[in-house]
Amino acid sequence: MDALLIISYGAPEREEDVFPFLHNLFAGKNVPPQRLEYAAEKYRRCAAQSGSYSPLNGECLQLIAGVRNEFKRRNQNIPVYWGNLFHEPLLKDTLEQMQRSGIAEAGIFVTSAFSCNSRYNEALQSVKNITINLKYLPLPNRNRLFLEAQTDTLLTALAHHSLTDYPSSAGSRLVLFSAHSLPKSDPQAAVYAEELQEACRSIAELSQEPFDWELVYQSAGVPADRWLEPDIKDRIRSYSRQTAAAGLCRSVIVSPIGFFCENMETHCDLDIETGQLCGELALGYCRAAAVGAAPKICRMIADYCNINPTGQWSLPKIPE
Repeated sequence: MDALLIISYGAPEREEDVFPFLHNLFAGKNVPPQRLEYAAEKYRRCAAQSGSYSPLNGECLQLIAGVRNEFKRRNQNIPVYWGNLFHEPLLKDTLEQMQRSGIAEAGIFVTSAFSCNSRYNEALQSVKNITINLKYLPLPNRNRLFLEAQTDTLLTALAHHSLTDYPSSAGSRLVLFSAHSLPKSDPQAAVYAEELQEACRSIAELSQEPFDWELVYQSAGVPADRWLEPDIKDRIRSYSRQTAAAGLCRSVIVSPIGFFCENMETHCDLDIETGQLCGELALGYCRAAAVGAAPKICRMIADYCNINPTGQWSLPKIPE
């Protein structure tokens, strides 16, 4: 293997980046202008309240640095490249740079742990005149290091000082594992949901902590009832009604399992909107961090880049 290519969606970091990013994101999908404006306003609202349009690009840079350090620790001279689908550095430009540098074969790691990657396939297939032999590294959703890294962030959230006024016995804490919703008609939706459920179950077992847990979805499109459910905010509202009826004081902990890196959806939909909702409902609230560049994640990626004893690749492609 000559190189590692990390691919992400990319994200706007400034006001002037927002509409070019959205036009790239929705290209060819006949999205009405009001939908673009709604999405742009969401970025502006997130920036106004958190100070950042999106942390995704910074998260990717941290991941790249962590993987490079792990390669260096192992005395592996594997260059790491970065290409985005919808924002600079664009995937096409990165692949052209790799080809000019003489890269013949590269492994691909996408910043998505579950089977919802059709847009990565589309982007790679759209790049012409690239002769590099590109092969996906495995999706990490069943990898022990990925599950341990997710458990670590969850345990940190469970111990957060903001929850000290809330009980920690079994049944008093609800952990919501959150993932970006998919249209129910998406051919990957069933596999995606199954993978998520399995990972949630494994993390709950690894944590060895007393809590109830559920898988929920966020950031659905319109109409919402045609996307995977339950919606995180709907579930929190019903949970609040249950706890109020029982006269209980309980807390909600959200783990963004479906998001490999922090991004606009984790900040705006979870930190801001979901956090505000829990405050209005007098529920304790804390959010676990996305795994991002955790040391265990960097170890996992470096492990994936090892070539088997025969010198041949034996890595599965992301499902079409």
